[in-house]
Amino acid sequence: MKQWFQQLPNYVQAAIFATIAAITAAGFSVTVRLATQELPPLEVVFFRNLFGFLLIVPVSLRAGISSIHTTRWRMFFLRAIFSMGAMSFWFSALAYLPLAEATTLNFTVPLFGTVLAAIFLKEQIRHHRIIALVAGFAGVAIIIRPGSDTMQLASILPVVAAVCMASAGMTIKSLARTDSSPNVVLYTMLLMTPMTLIPALFVWETPSWHVIMILLIGTTMANITQLCNTSAFRLFDYSFVIGFNYLRLPFVVVVALVMFGEIPEIWLLPGAGLIVGSAIYIARREAILAREAKRFDREHSSPATDLDPPPRQRPAPDTRPSASMAFDVQKPVETKDGDQGKTNNDRDTTDGAKNQDSKPAPK
Repeated sequence: MKQWFQQLPNYVQAAIFATIAAITAAGFSVTVRLATQELPPLEVVFFRNLFGFLLIVPVSLRAGISSIHTTRWRMFFLRAIFSMGAMSFWFSALAYLPLAEATTLNFTVPLFGTVLAAIFLKEQIRHHRIIALVAGFAGVAIIIRPGSDTMQLASILPVVAAVCMASAGMTIKSLARTDSSPNVVLYTMLLMTPMTLIPALFVWETPSWHVIMILLIGTTMANITQLCNTSAFRLFDYSFVIGFNYLRLPFVVVVALVMFGEIPEIWLLPGAGLIVGSAIYIARREAILAREAKRFDREHSSPATDLDPPPRQRPAPDTRPSASMAFDVQKPVETKDGDQGKTNNDRDTTDGAKNQDSKPAPK
């Protein structure tokens, strides 16, 4: 089975991994909803980080104690704060909103990531991505419908979670330059576990073994999602793989309808279309720009005329005799005109005589 799978084209393997990641991500959202029916969301966040830390420790220690050393504690602490906010708002959204609506609004992570990169990283955004951003945020407005009687304050939760996720993503880009992926997860969980315990103590309720099992299953699903996404991104282009991430929406819609009887509102369809379409377009544009930057070995793409290097000029030959030439044995060389047996010096003398004969006589 493994050999058959490895013989498949890379894009097929990537599609399979990405589809599995979408399914497990949808399953993780369902486990959070089930857990928050018995426990407060903040307590569920704590157990998610605790179990995640216990599961990632063996993976990180497999390469040895020395491999988990880091010196970037400030950046890890900043990532832990953003991740704590993202997880707290996201779990609360799954607890208080219909699953389909919460999932759709959380798809705005690439939109906020583009905005934050333009503000803090000074990345240039051209009119293509500006139009996509406007369309995506229009989709958010269609779903939330601010000012209407049906608007819920809880609809803001997945949007705020998306902002925190995009901010955490910016820190991951920085940490990935110096630390491995397991180390990034390890130190994030190490810091987040005691940080999330403090607010959980204010709403603490003793969990049942049933909920603990649900949380263990959810944590395993989250780890499978990360592993499958990593494998898919390694096999094929980001712009191709990221599109499969949005398959979790139909999975969530079906599961929410069967398990919780949640029927999506009619406004969800056009809003989701705008959000998903703009997010895919932004991801594709970023992939194109990244390929251009890698191709030309620059951070930003620029016109081709500016990227063409100037023609290389050959240095003039050095005709001065070297000290070693006096000891060189002149070997006969074969030329195109059939002058065999002549040495380099003989040919130079002959050429010099020809040049003198060809000079015009003085008047």
